[in-house]
Amino acid sequence: MIEQGKIINIKDETVTLSCSALSGGCKSCKANSFCSVNGHTFDALNRGKLNLKSGDLVEIYLPTGRTLFSGFMVLIFPLLLFLVFFLIGSTIFKQSEGINTLLGVAGLAAGFAITAVYNKVSRKKNTPRVTKRLEEEEEISL
Repeated sequence: MIEQGKIINIKDETVTLSCSALSGGCKSCKANSFCSVNGHTFDALNRGKLNLKSGDLVEIYLPTGRTLFSGFMVLIFPLLLFLVFFLIGSTIFKQSEGINTLLGVAGLAAGFAITAVYNKVSRKKNTPRVTKRLEEEEEISL
């Protein structure tokens, strides 16, 4: 997935960007007036050592597979662990529903903890990359 953003700050190879609701996927999204993409900031890496400065409009590449996997890790994985822990409590331990629910909540917490550790460990690998600086004529076509 390719998006566009405006550079707010540069520190080493990390570039802080502001996303605009008029960029890439937001143009075609019917719910863009309900989300908080305006003013949303995020970091990207300038691995190509592009000559960038604050205020430049740049193109950012977010690998589709990694984006989908990140969504899975944040939204689905903790819920799956809730279900697994709940079923373990009801099948193996044959406990009451209250204990099973507590085990499920423990699974949910474990899912969020595992996701947090994974995100911390793989931060550099999963961070979007700045692919190019957009020129004046490309900026106008927005």
